[in-house]
Amino acid sequence: MTSGIRQGADGGAPRHSAEFVQLALFALGTIVLAAMSFAAHNLAYFPFDVTISHGAQAYHPGWLDTATVALSWTGFPPQSDVLFGVIVVLLVVLGHRWAAAMEVVAAIGSGGLYLLLQQLVGQPRPSADLVQVAGPIQLSGFPSGHLATFAAVFGFLAFLAYRGLSPSAMRWLPVGLVAVLLALMSFARVYAGQHWASDVLGGCLLGVLWLAVIIRMYLWGQARFSRRRTTDSHSANAGSADRVGPRAVVSGPV
Repeated sequence: MTSGIRQGADGGAPRHSAEFVQLALFALGTIVLAAMSFAAHNLAYFPFDVTISHGAQAYHPGWLDTATVALSWTGFPPQSDVLFGVIVVLLVVLGHRWAAAMEVVAAIGSGGLYLLLQQLVGQPRPSADLVQVAGPIQLSGFPSGHLATFAAVFGFLAFLAYRGLSPSAMRWLPVGLVAVLLALMSFARVYAGQHWASDVLGGCLLGVLWLAVIIRMYLWGQARFSRRRTTDSHSANAGSADRVGPRAVVSGPV
């Protein structure tokens, strides 16, 4: 018995360690985002922003203009709303209603958080005096809404795909694809001159932090529903046994 207790305690230690690491990383990310927000509130741009923007805009062919405009277009409403809505509908059709509900929360929550933070920070977007600007946008720049919403929504899709695939190298493919998507979107926003590199970095960080909350909520709900199904199944089996029992007594030999 002592051995069993020791094994149970040893088995719980890695789990608690992993949870501690996750909590520590979340706290660190929150602190970094808060520090960046405070700095962005007091600075027109970060020291490295102009250099990165000039590097991103150094090569300016027509095909790259078209590609970055098209990619950025998907992140502006109303097309982003349609895109996220299609994802939710597909999850419902596939029978993943709880995941679909969490995807809605991921989209709305990340959108609300980045708009709130933009209002609080109030950092201006890149100026045409410093970089090439594709077109004016009235909202402030920090953090990037494109990156915040895409990191949360597509990050949650990557999490679902990772959990759904069998343990192998292939389960990292959706995670890698989303990482590439975020990298391309980050480049497109800086290339367009509508965001600084610090904006897209802050947007990614905000989206990932919100994604961590969404994943925690999803796992909590999934465990709750699983326990409820187990309880209902046991109740149904008990009721079935009660109905069969008297018949077995009557039909037995006299």
